[in-house]
Amino acid sequence: MSENTVLFVDDEVSVLRAIKRAVMDEKFVSFFANSGEEALTVLGKNKIDVIVTDMRMPGMDGLKLLKIVKEKYPKTVRVVLSGYTQLSQMLVTINQGEIFKFITKPWTTENELLPVIKQSIDYYNLQTERDSLNEKLTAKNAAYQRIFKTIEDKKIQEREELRHLYKISVLLFSLLRRNIGSKDTIEQDNNKEQSKIFHMAEVIYLTYLGHLPAVVDSKPLAKLIDDIVANCDNRISIEPVEGETFNTKGNHKYLTIVFKILIHILPHKRETFNCRLSQNKQEDEMIKSVFSIDLSSCQFSIHDENQIKIAAALLSKIGAFYDINVAAEYAEQKLNQIYVEWITEKN
Repeated sequence: MSENTVLFVDDEVSVLRAIKRAVMDEKFVSFFANSGEEALTVLGKNKIDVIVTDMRMPGMDGLKLLKIVKEKYPKTVRVVLSGYTQLSQMLVTINQGEIFKFITKPWTTENELLPVIKQSIDYYNLQTERDSLNEKLTAKNAAYQRIFKTIEDKKIQEREELRHLYKISVLLFSLLRRNIGSKDTIEQDNNKEQSKIFHMAEVIYLTYLGHLPAVVDSKPLAKLIDDIVANCDNRISIEPVEGETFNTKGNHKYLTIVFKILIHILPHKRETFNCRLSQNKQEDEMIKSVFSIDLSSCQFSIHDENQIKIAAALLSKIGAFYDINVAAEYAEQKLNQIYVEWITEKN
């Protein structure tokens, strides 16, 4: 802890000399000024813990000085050392300047001056310690509030994910009910088709479960593209965005899952699929990213197309929870592209 400082202000040179002799062996650092103006200069250059000032001084008197000190240096403890004896004048000084102590002239070093200065220093140190403790307590409270908010946000997110999981389960069971039939009436081809649909639904469902809990984070576009390509075993090539790009904030994990599943179910296992990415700002300052996977050179059977359409529909249903939409586009009755649209925050 640094040494305490005391500033003595008096226009009488003899008084300042007497004070210097009285405090020369004390542990605090002393400053001296013979006018209010000089005192303000000292205050501007040094941290002053206690100021002891005379009241009757030419130019700026003690009362005006203490008002300025109170306004500019409110933590500095203010003490009056004066020959004023009129009670009314003393009360005005105390009330207007918020004086901690009042010492009347003439004073004695051991019984009046030094005890008051030491009391003032102790008061300053206690106030400083109190302020420090309050700051630490405020910082701890803020930290606890952040922890509590994180816990509460996690609980809210977990409850939301459970609701999503319930809705997804309802969708899958609905899909199964629509496609299952009596074993006596199901033809072999239909049975194979159902098996593919069930397998595809299983892949989507288990992959989604394996990536819970969902995480909302911020990620640069280049990093997002690298993650998608890596999770798809380099079977997709994404063209960079032309012009301005943005960092995105959202559920990057699920967006990566969408590509991973789509590439997994596409039948052309050895091909690398080209994907074009475009981004634009919406009116509400959100960012719309559109990934267009080119399938124009691919030939799909009816079974493959049905599987892709169902997968896109399921992924879109799940993705709606995270502002992600997946859709298949046809050109001249041929599957031409798969769109993955994502609306997220700009970050």
